Amino acid sequence: MSAILAVCGENFCAMVSDGRMVEEPVQGGSPKIITNDLPKLRKVNRNVLVGFAGDTLAAVQIVNALDEYDTSVLTLEKTVRILREKALTVTAQPVGVRLLVGGRGRKGGFVLTSLGSDAGYEPQTQPARAGAYLIEGACSHSDIGPYLEQKVKPEAANWKGLDDVARTLDACIAAIAERDKTVNTSYFRELVM
Repeated sequence: MSAILAVCGENFCAMVSDGRMVEEPVQGGSPKIITNDLPKLRKVNRNVLVGFAGDTLAAVQIVNALDEYDTSVLTLEKTVRILREKALTVTAQPVGVRLLVGGRGRKGGFVLTSLGSDAGYEPQTQPARAGAYLIEGACSHSDIGPYLEQKVKPEAANWKGLDDVARTLDACIAAIAERDKTVNTSYFRELVM
């Protein structure tokens, strides 16, 4: 019920999501569309972004747990802890939930953390490295790996600026939307620099 893509480099973290929410579980070939304009991203503060894919109602409950805190001072690490603690208390549809948390970590470098219901919301964190990009994605009803390999990774070497990153991520979501009717091409973007 969605696609989310994240790229973190040594100087930025960008996320793009589609906007489609469908009724779960999806029955047959045509999903029942609830809305086409739901952003699945949240800029927590100037250092932290959160995005999600999967069971939207469960994911929103998890992400809304951040509202119990002064988000202006939340570190990426504290954001991950809050999301994990809340996620462990929320029941998700069989499609599950995948959360991506990216941005500037407590030590100042950019990191990308992935946590999902399929792995008990155990955080998997990677630091950005000079000259390389962290590229991660999630999609509820499609394997995201081949799209990242075919549409995003080959373009990364040619990126000259953030517009190139946005075009590449948009094109990846568009390719997924061609085959997966739970994804659309209403793009939502957030950036931390």
